[in-house]
Amino acid sequence: MPFISASRVNTASFSLFKRSMMQDASLPLSDVINDQRWQQVFDKHDIDFGNDPDDVYTPAITLWALISQVFFAGEQRSCKAAVIRVASLGAALGRRVCSTNTGAYCRARLKMPFIAIRDIVQQIATDAETACDQNRVQTREQSVARLSPSSVADAKSRRTGGRILLVDGFTITAADTPENQRAYPQNPTQKPGLGFPVLRCVSLISMTTGLLIDLVSGPYSGKGSGETALFWQMLNTLQSGDTLVADSYYCTYWLVSACRARGVQILMKNHHLRDDHPQTARRLSKRERLVTWSRPLVRPAWMPRQEYWRQPLTLTLRLVDVQISQPGYRAKTFTIATTITDRKACSAHWIAAVYQSRWLIELDIRSIKCSLGMDILRAKSPAMVLTELWSCLLAYNLIRFKMLQSGIATGRDPRSLSFTTTQQMLAASWLLGAVMKTTKELATLGQQVPCSERVGHRTGRTEPRANKRRTKVLALLKQPRYHYHQQRRTIV
Repeated sequence: MPFISASRVNTASFSLFKRSMMQDASLPLSDVINDQRWQQVFDKHDIDFGNDPDDVYTPAITLWALISQVFFAGEQRSCKAAVIRVASLGAALGRRVCSTNTGAYCRARLKMPFIAIRDIVQQIATDAETACDQNRVQTREQSVARLSPSSVADAKSRRTGGRILLVDGFTITAADTPENQRAYPQNPTQKPGLGFPVLRCVSLISMTTGLLIDLVSGPYSGKGSGETALFWQMLNTLQSGDTLVADSYYCTYWLVSACRARGVQILMKNHHLRDDHPQTARRLSKRERLVTWSRPLVRPAWMPRQEYWRQPLTLTLRLVDVQISQPGYRAKTFTIATTITDRKACSAHWIAAVYQSRWLIELDIRSIKCSLGMDILRAKSPAMVLTELWSCLLAYNLIRFKMLQSGIATGRDPRSLSFTTTQQMLAASWLLGAVMKTTKELATLGQQVPCSERVGHRTGRTEPRANKRRTKVLALLKQPRYHYHQQRRTIV
């Protein structure tokens, strides 16, 4: 798709994203979307193509088109639709388009490794979290004024000394190709021909901002494919002073020990195989006690011998009983294990509130999988699967960044803003913003739209996990569609 005639706008620069994100120097955190730093990331990974004057797909244009696909669903998510958006961009900049064939764009996407996109995702999260102190103490009056959800307001009632990070895992599927099946084998209980390649992902998300801090993906089945094994790969992302919130699956001796060695406090639901009321516990109150965990006598097969002997002989944790009286909750009573042993500095009420905020990561994963359509990836090769995955995550962090930016400007808690509304705004203005200079009116619109809705204020809301609309009953296709058509042609 060659362009004819020149334009004053440099489409090879990542400043294209500043315009599409409605950025203005007067806005808070405006330097987070830094085109020069993005270029440094691509230079670091030796990504250099599209240098000829007639080349359309530079790294900046290719990444811009990739993100545009994430904002849409169905036919508008296709490569053809992305190419037409790029063609519309060129036409609006005064360039005549000769072709809208998808070949050049698909070849350019292959030159875009996921590690560069991953670095930009992490860079946005780090810069935004550093620039705004979202973990500062917030009074009840301030929480009401900022429209903070109740769990977030309670968590911000005391200073933690670091970030509150939520961790959880989820699965997504990819296109059913032989390459994807080899890299990401499906569930072993699934009958051959009926399943799809499955990826397991473990995400680390900030409780206060919703920004994705890190994510690790791998095959769904096989050695080292469990959630805890994947989480080990991003332990170095944690910083001293952080508080890690997770469900009971992560509440193991080894993970608690690894977090303690890094100065990270943990707050997890006690594993169901551990006794909530051991006889050796030291009682602190009616619903609180200190317990001592001893190092397991058997060394895990995955842990080196020297690493095993470096582990502490015992760990002291505090167990806090929590009772739930809201309808719709599965567990009415459960126990939280935490390394925060000082009950005077940290009350049981605060611990229960922070663990309750863990549900936010479930909503964030829903935004990633459902709102951004990442539950079913379309890429047909393992390399492009990762590129598509991290493109979706970059779009997610860009949306979260816009929500954070709007929240700071308007005095709203970013967790009270609507993710879907912000996504709709960026999708509608993605092409328009790239074409024109960000005016004062456009920047104002970008700050007002995310605040037009309020979420997170319906405490105890429950929804039945059931579908009213019946699905069409069709026969199950037990092989790839092209194999099915080949067999039919052979029979005919």
